[in-house]
Amino acid sequence: MRSIWKHKWIVVPVVVAIILAAGAVSAVALAGPGNNTAVAESSQLVTASTSAVQPAAPAQSLQTLRERLRARLQNRLDLLKQRWARIRATMTPEDQTAFDQLQQTAKDQQAAVQKARQDLLSTLQQMRALIQKYRPQAANRLGAASGQVQ
Repeated sequence: MRSIWKHKWIVVPVVVAIILAAGAVSAVALAGPGNNTAVAESSQLVTASTSAVQPAAPAQSLQTLRERLRARLQNRLDLLKQRWARIRATMTPEDQTAFDQLQQTAKDQQAAVQKARQDLLSTLQQMRALIQKYRPQAANRLGAASGQVQ
């Protein structure tokens, strides 16, 4: 009996597991014999989780993931535009004008940021090209390092 109390950290996960198991059993029991939605949902969840574990071809799965992410992003942008349109419709004409000006300013600033980003990338590439001329080759570094050890 004393050895059990030495491992009392095990008690908490065991109690949590028992509570979760009892909750699952009671959910199925409450669903009743005529209502199998809980069982159907759990089987769909198990099916979805097992199908998610089996990877597709790497290139195909990466491409589909990118397409899904683009679709989700586009959906969110569309919802945001709709929300802004609804809010704009409730504004006074003066506020609508100010809102339109702010939107145009934001678009102009975004374009400026994208151009600055491209300029920065170009400058960094030029710096790398210049630095590359002065970096020792990998073989020279390995030879020099092994020569120093001996």
